[in-house]
Amino acid sequence: MGTTRRLSQGLIPFFLIWAMLVVTSMAVLQADFMDGMHVLPIVATLALFLGWLLANSTFSDRTVHFFALIYGLFFVFFLVGTTLPYNEPWRMRVLELVNRQIDWLGKAFSGGISRDGLIFVIQTSAVFWILGHLSAWYTFRHPHVWRVVIPTGVVLLSVVYYYNGPRPLLPYMAIYIPLALIFVAVTHLRAEENGWRAGSVRYDRGIRFDFVRSGFLAALLALVLAWGLPSLSASASFNETFSGASGPWRSFQDTWTRLFSSLRSYSAGASDPYQDTLVLGGPRTVGNSLVMDVQVDKELPYGVYWQAVTYDKYENGGWHITGSTISEEPHYPEDGPLNVPFANARTVITQTVTNYLPNSSLIYAAPGVVTADRPVLVDAVFDPEGRTIVTSLRSRTILRQGDQYQVTSRISLANATDLQKAGVDYPDWIRERYLQLPNTVTPRTIDLAGDLTAGLSNPYDKAIAVRDYLRSNINYNDQIDAPPDDAEPIDFIVFNLKEAYCTYYASAMAVMLRSQGIPARLASGYALGEYDEPSMSYRVRAINAHTWVEVYFTGYGWIHFEPTTSIPVMERPTSTASGQTAGGVDPVLSNAELFPLDDEVLNDNERRGGLFGEGATDGGPVQGLLDGRLSWPQIAAGVVLLVLAAGALYAGSAYNHRVEGDVDRSYLRLGDWARWLGTPWRTVQTPYEQADSLAAEVPDGQAPVYNLTHQYVIQQFSPAKSTGDNFDPHQEWRELRPILIKRRLRKYFSRPKGRK
Repeated sequence: MGTTRRLSQGLIPFFLIWAMLVVTSMAVLQADFMDGMHVLPIVATLALFLGWLLANSTFSDRTVHFFALIYGLFFVFFLVGTTLPYNEPWRMRVLELVNRQIDWLGKAFSGGISRDGLIFVIQTSAVFWILGHLSAWYTFRHPHVWRVVIPTGVVLLSVVYYYNGPRPLLPYMAIYIPLALIFVAVTHLRAEENGWRAGSVRYDRGIRFDFVRSGFLAALLALVLAWGLPSLSASASFNETFSGASGPWRSFQDTWTRLFSSLRSYSAGASDPYQDTLVLGGPRTVGNSLVMDVQVDKELPYGVYWQAVTYDKYENGGWHITGSTISEEPHYPEDGPLNVPFANARTVITQTVTNYLPNSSLIYAAPGVVTADRPVLVDAVFDPEGRTIVTSLRSRTILRQGDQYQVTSRISLANATDLQKAGVDYPDWIRERYLQLPNTVTPRTIDLAGDLTAGLSNPYDKAIAVRDYLRSNINYNDQIDAPPDDAEPIDFIVFNLKEAYCTYYASAMAVMLRSQGIPARLASGYALGEYDEPSMSYRVRAINAHTWVEVYFTGYGWIHFEPTTSIPVMERPTSTASGQTAGGVDPVLSNAELFPLDDEVLNDNERRGGLFGEGATDGGPVQGLLDGRLSWPQIAAGVVLLVLAAGALYAGSAYNHRVEGDVDRSYLRLGDWARWLGTPWRTVQTPYEQADSLAAEVPDGQAPVYNLTHQYVIQQFSPAKSTGDNFDPHQEWRELRPILIKRRLRKYFSRPKGRK
């Protein structure tokens, strides 16, 4: 009988918890990270239902958790097992899932890369089982409301904040917040009712509706306030912690990318999409959001790209940055240019970059960066002569939307004839670092590279041959699934799937060239973007996110190649018999002409227009706000916010008027004020004893306190059950409310500073 009563009393909290879990699981499902996520709402529902029964049972705490573990393993393996693409006995399915998990753990601890997407489904299902069980546990066995609301809310917030795909997830948060606050109100009322019943205190059952309504109004107000607040990405402290250029969060991002490489990635609007690991994973989706504007002196030759990171080591189906001699070494503008290796046929260009990412640390620039006008952190190695081989540059402070920086790069103007004559006299450190290949590269991949380059006498022609083969024989498709876990990615793409996107194209070309003794590496960043001649700037969007190949040529340094068929090739011209470059390109320049890094060039900060200066480009997302123009959607959003705020104020005022106009509710509000003032208000006291306690705290308010209490006693205990005809609770509250507020403020500001 007792168990039945407890179950019936917990129906409303049960359904509120269930709604919160379903909303969160549906948000993860909507994000579409991986196939098979449809099991999450089922897992959460089963976990909550069984947790509800166990929490209301007579089993000990330890027994309940043991049963929850057994049930969780069974249902998670059963539901995830139904997603396997083959019909095997259940014993084999379970063994398959266990083996996959063990293999994943091995890669997690050994630094390997996992492309098994089912692991994410298993582990996310386990998370939702834990959420469901603990929600029931902390509601029906050991009530602790915030241990129910916060964990599920953190999962939902993480998905909403870090998802950058095309589907809207904010509505799920807008639904979750009212549910959570109503749950808090209902749970609090439930605890109070238990205390009232234990003390044989009479109360109006209709108060339940008032609590639910109050919770809903509080949720509505919270949503209105949250709508008007700046996003977390606008917080400097938040960005330094969670989007910083260094530290544990960056390490976590690299590890996540490595262990869940098959998840669908969405780079639209993402800050710093490039980390220290580049995985050959599953489908990717890029949006069209604005990333940056790059202002230059003139249109650039040969399709120069905006480089962020270079990768040198290929293993376990991905690329890594290895063996950095210096990691995040500070470099300041006054330190002068970076001591990079000299290369022939290069010219200096200055780029003024306007950043439009909400928070970013990577410095994007044309290859061969030598100076920056802001403090940066340098990831690099040193060659035997002590010169700096830059892997990536990161700003020491997080870049906000609209921030500008100026960088100087030395880009290559080498023509095809010069590169054909470069030779193969590579330094030993280049051979050691950029000819590395794992033994997993298949023989037929190496044989294909040999066939393509047979009969060609120089690395440049060999690189062109491999590039053209990939462009002609591999179709572009950025929605391909990750290669099977037992397949070598390059082999699978080139010989089986014959579809790829830029990461695979570039990886295939680099691996094939390395197999023929040609140093190559991968570079990631953004393609050139759309050039605007009047402003002499390139507009770069998320859709321009790209990975390409760089090949090392003795005397000329790193030269980029474009194997991805979806991007046009800009062929390098050949030199004429007179030594001039065909195609109207400047001739090869001398070192002095190519590297005029005097003080005027290096420290010309006055030419770098600030956010409000000449460097600001038209059409940026910040520009409309800075020049005072508001779009119609912004005006409409402001009107909606004002209407919602006015509605919330009106609803709150009307509710307050109803409460203070009712004698019973007025007396209960006296109790709320007493507790807020720190005055004892015990249920074992009589109403007049409670009034004495409050009157002692606010002597100036004795009269209205006693008047409200006396009318409450008359209404509750007199035969007539009614107050006097001339009694108006509103009049008493108009006198009492200012006294209570002043007393509360006086107590707050009179506290010791350390206790506020």
